[in-house]
Amino acid sequence: MKFPQDFIDRVRESANLVDIIGQYVQLRRTGGNHQGLCPFHNEKSPSFSVSEDKQVYYCFGCKASGNVFKFVENYQGLTFPEAVEYLASRASIPLPVQENEAQSRTRDVRQTLVKVNSLAAQFFHRKLLELPADHEVKKYLAGRKLSEELVATYKLGYAPEGWTELTSFFDSKRVPVQPAEQVGLIKRRSQDKSGHYDLFRHRLMFPIFSPTGQCLGFGGRVLSKDQQPKYLNSPDSPVFHKGKVFYGLNHAAKFIRSEDEAIVVEGYMDWLALAKFDIGNVVATLGTALTQDHAKMVKRYSNRVLLLFDGDEAGKAAARRSLPILLSEGVMARGLFLPDQLDPDEFLEERGAPALRQLISQAPDLFDLITTEAVMAAKGSPSAKIQLIDDFAPILAQIPDPRLKLLYTRNLADLIDVDIKLVDQSVRRLTSAQPKAPPRASEPVQAQASEPTRFDLSKAPRVELEILNVMLIKDVYLQEALKADIADQLTDMGVRGVFKRLAEVYGLSLSKFDTLSALLADEVTPPDAIARHLSEPYISLNEEAATKLLQDCIKRIKQNFLRTKSKELASTLRGVGEAAQTEQLEQIMNIHKSRRSLNSDS
Repeated sequence: MKFPQDFIDRVRESANLVDIIGQYVQLRRTGGNHQGLCPFHNEKSPSFSVSEDKQVYYCFGCKASGNVFKFVENYQGLTFPEAVEYLASRASIPLPVQENEAQSRTRDVRQTLVKVNSLAAQFFHRKLLELPADHEVKKYLAGRKLSEELVATYKLGYAPEGWTELTSFFDSKRVPVQPAEQVGLIKRRSQDKSGHYDLFRHRLMFPIFSPTGQCLGFGGRVLSKDQQPKYLNSPDSPVFHKGKVFYGLNHAAKFIRSEDEAIVVEGYMDWLALAKFDIGNVVATLGTALTQDHAKMVKRYSNRVLLLFDGDEAGKAAARRSLPILLSEGVMARGLFLPDQLDPDEFLEERGAPALRQLISQAPDLFDLITTEAVMAAKGSPSAKIQLIDDFAPILAQIPDPRLKLLYTRNLADLIDVDIKLVDQSVRRLTSAQPKAPPRASEPVQAQASEPTRFDLSKAPRVELEILNVMLIKDVYLQEALKADIADQLTDMGVRGVFKRLAEVYGLSLSKFDTLSALLADEVTPPDAIARHLSEPYISLNEEAATKLLQDCIKRIKQNFLRTKSKELASTLRGVGEAAQTEQLEQIMNIHKSRRSLNSDS
């Protein structure tokens, strides 16, 4: 969805960054800022600073920085429009009227379905809590050592044995029948009978949440051997596609960020087994194979994945299917097959969390793991080697990083003891045969109403970044820099754009100074380029030192501009006529006078 700039500004101003971050990070007020442990990397001493006045954050350790939109994007793995929509919903700000009525209807339907699922999750959870200790599901949970605290944290539930308990609950809450049917919670009886019945009955229920905490669907596990199937998931709906969601991502996101790796397991109970032992960077597929959409989603949080699958043949087959998907998305994958065909829960019960953590730390590259297993299963004959090349060449051909492709090609050739050229030829033949994706049509910046303008500061000179950061410390420094009239003397086009943007926004309203840092956090890359004023040495500058630094920056920028201009004029002297030469010489002399004047002022 495309949002107008005034709506984006309204949402930003409605969200207090300290409140948003405080939901996930324990912040302590220190001076004018708040400080805590950075949620984006592992640390023991707080280096994460949040400015309530400027509504921006900065980590002195990993350099993560930005405003409230950037935090929600990075922490919850959302796109910019999704972050805007999430914060708008949180502040009860209605979304702008859609130009497309169909899109508006779709959004309304999704919101209704999520509300129905949320009501069902509350119902299932309450039913579980009300059960006596000797009930079958309570005994099952106790046998799996799933504590009451864990049940409460992850909102586990129980679908009663009766055929209409959820249906009756929906009737009492006046929940419309159609959306409850659409998300697969109830079903209409056969034609000769009236009413509806519950689809989940006598099952342990696992609510599945989005990264922002919306209930998208459910998984239900049987409690009786005569029930089938063992696991039943919600059907596909406008809010739920089991090949596009992970179980536990809403809890795991922050740990994946800090560990910079996602551990992927095969199901709900595997996920809970690791959660019991505080292994937090874990997500589970919903009893399905890993998909391209899964790979794209996990890459929002980290481009490193560890597949932790059962050590049986089914687990190994699932890992083999996952390998090309992960590699084609540019995800660096490791793999771990648990010994003795144990699943994670069995392994943890038998050998403990330290043993599992040790195996995780030593887990090999997934490509090497799978190729080694394949080579051990083959007999080593020439025909077997050719078959192995044919099996793995299509996987190699999909790897977008040419360096990684070369290293894997070399590893495979060494493993099966053939010349690398033999493997490379097969890979190149497949690569050249793949259809090339059509180039994307470029859109003007103005058409991307939901995405902010970007100013690239990655190659900006140090002095030009320095003056931007000094300008953002205090409004008087910003005013002085703007009066210096140096915008056109800046060498970096990104800095020049930011400078003019500051003049434009601040010129419209002098009271907007405190919002400038948060505004620019959406518009510059890398975002920490203009967040340095929140760190040392800037925060220690008194007014005299800050003014001196600002004046020094202005002088150096002018000197650099004059020096460059002088060289440009001198280089063109030979190619012009006598009159033009005289004019250019006068300009050069004037430049030298200006430079001497600047030097004499220091």
